Amino acid sequence: MALLRLVLLSLLVTIFIPQAGWTQTDSPTHETSDYPDDGADNEAHDDEKPGLSDASQLVTQLADISALCKGAGVYAIDCLAERLETLEKEMHSLVGYGDARRILRDTAAQLEQIAQNNLDQNQSRARMQTADGNQRSTRPLAAVSPARRRQALSQAVAVLAEAETQLLRSAETSARRSVQYQQIAAALGSNKVLLRSS
Repeated sequence: MALLRLVLLSLLVTIFIPQAGWTQTDSPTHETSDYPDDGADNEAHDDEKPGLSDASQLVTQLADISALCKGAGVYAIDCLAERLETLEKEMHSLVGYGDARRILRDTAAQLEQIAQNNLDQNQSRARMQTADGNQRSTRPLAAVSPARRRQALSQAVAVLAEAETQLLRSAETSARRSVQYQQIAAALGSNKVLLRSS
C-alpha cells in the first residue's frame, strides 16, 4: 500500500511540475559580483540565511528543480547538482531531517563529479535562470561533452535512484517522519524524468 502511494505521489509530482523556461544568463567562466561566492565564508554563515521551516517546502522545492533545469541540455546534470547543493544549505533550520540533508549533499557531490568527469572542454560554463527570473543558478554550470552525454546521464539517473532508495530506508527507520521521507524520495526521484528528457 505504501509503495502504491509512493508511485502515485511520484506520478502526481511528475505531472504537475511547473513548466517554466530557462535562459542562459552568463557564459564566461569568470565570476561576477551579482552572485554569492560558494567559499568557506558563506558556508560558515548558513545559519544566518533563512531556511526551510517544514518538510513540505523541501518536497515542493525538489519538485520545482525542473523549473530551472528543464531544457538545460548539456548543463542539466550540473544544474541538478547545483539545485541540490542550494537546497541542502537551506535545510539548516529543518530539525529532524539530518539523514535527508546528508543524502542530498552526497547526491549533489556525486552529480557534480559526474559533470566534471564528463566535462566538455570546448563549452563555456553558464549560469541559468528561469524565464520569469524567480530561480537562478548560484554558480556557473559545467557542460557535459556530447560524446559522453548518454553515459553521464545514465550515471546521474543511477545516483538519483540510489538517493531515492536511501531516503526510503530512512523512512523505515523514522516512524514519526516516515510519510515525509517517502514524499522527499518521490520528489527527488521525479528528477530522473528531467535527466531522461535531456
